[in-house]
Amino acid sequence: MSIMRIVQVLLRESDREHPLTQQEILDFMEKKYGMTVNRKSIGRNLNRLKEAGLPVMCREVTRVVNGKETSLSLDWYWDHVLSQEELKMLIDLLYFSHLPAQQIRQMAEKLKYLQSRTFSEGKENVKNLPAPGRPSEPEETLAVISRACSQKKKISFYYDHYEADGKRHHGRTLSGEDRLYRVSPYQIIASDDRYFLLCNEEDREGISVFKVDMMAGASLLEEPMRPQKSLEGMEQGEKISDFLFARHGVYTGQPVSCSFEADWHLMSDIMDDFGKAAHLVSARQNLVTVEVTLPPSAMKAWALEHAPFVKVTAPSYLVKEVKEAADELCRLYGAP
Repeated sequence: MSIMRIVQVLLRESDREHPLTQQEILDFMEKKYGMTVNRKSIGRNLNRLKEAGLPVMCREVTRVVNGKETSLSLDWYWDHVLSQEELKMLIDLLYFSHLPAQQIRQMAEKLKYLQSRTFSEGKENVKNLPAPGRPSEPEETLAVISRACSQKKKISFYYDHYEADGKRHHGRTLSGEDRLYRVSPYQIIASDDRYFLLCNEEDREGISVFKVDMMAGASLLEEPMRPQKSLEGMEQGEKISDFLFARHGVYTGQPVSCSFEADWHLMSDIMDDFGKAAHLVSARQNLVTVEVTLPPSAMKAWALEHAPFVKVTAPSYLVKEVKEAADELCRLYGAP
């Protein structure tokens, strides 16, 4: 049992920053497990574990005994698969998700067992904000899409929506039949607690986006997918990621240079949402002018979200689209 107890001590009590001497290992074994072992037995078992290929590490030094150089092993520790920094990153991802708080706490506690007892994530008083309604887990659909991407084949599926009865329904054609989509799948994107399929619909140009959890009846077809380079705007081998903007959803389209004016109090939101992609053109009084390159649909959604503190100024067709949306809002609420 002694060699098993040594492993347990190293796993829970040591890491690269907190190595143990052989005496400290002896003390832990007696204190935690009531096992008394002689010093030489500890040294032999440590070396056996190391020679067996387990991640048991130590510091080798040389000393002279009776005129002869002898190697001495000091500072023993378990080389954990994940460093403390990597483990903190994983736990951060849990807290930034929208999983239920209790589930996050349970998973975080399990992850902490991958490090020594000295590890602390420092989140004892942190509570995440669970999503009010989580999408269903689309494992079967994801599996079909993944096979199609690997085999470069098309897929077919129905795309659902919710109606006034609170139930899911397939989308329909103009004739009232369930609409069956046939697409060339390229990538699955994970964003905002959801999976999105980036694909090309038959008889259409460009990239379309579908929520995977709203797809139904996905089937793998024998027909080969359409090459990405044949799509409009991607002839030069551009990456699909160049055509995406993710924020509370995924927006696609050819990125264009957009300009807008905004209340200066929105600068924090501008930097949070656009980062280094935002270029501050000018600032005067309480107004800033900003340029950013992104899909027009994303710029439109952002401007409407922050209305009335944002005014799109370019390109002209986008200005027209935002104005039409604003007019529709006035009509909906009743113009004064």
